[in-house]
Amino acid sequence: MLVVLLVLALAGAVAGVVAVARRSGERPVGIEANPMVPRVSAEVHAGEEQVLIHVARWLMLPTGRDDVAYGEIYLVGSAGMTMKIASRSEIGRGFDAEVRVHRTRRASLAEYYVLRLPGDESLHERILALDDRIAAALHDLDPQAHVRRSAG
Repeated sequence: MLVVLLVLALAGAVAGVVAVARRSGERPVGIEANPMVPRVSAEVHAGEEQVLIHVARWLMLPTGRDDVAYGEIYLVGSAGMTMKIASRSEIGRGFDAEVRVHRTRRASLAEYYVLRLPGDESLHERILALDDRIAAALHDLDPQAHVRRSAG
């Protein structure tokens, strides 16, 4: 009987630790557009153009508005050291983001900003996945890069 109680207590403790670990690993679901705070940033030991090309290839997004359905994310293009990403919207109220890269003394600083965010919850999940893919692309290019992510 004592052994059964110990086993049950141990199982309960393990279940509690697993539950706490899961909650601490979850990201907040609510995301916000903020052109002042990057959602993902990293100092990458590569040239600016190399960073933008690598991120674009890693994301494998369609490159034109006509190549995607309404609400889908696509690569708009780049100007200078800024790559623009958007979702197709017929009324101009879709998702709008940028990956900006500029040279620092030691490396290239890559930053991903969400500039506009529609209320479409299904799109929010795809944006969270895009955050993950951009972070993975930066880490793939420079495994030593310290990739930082915003809290919300």
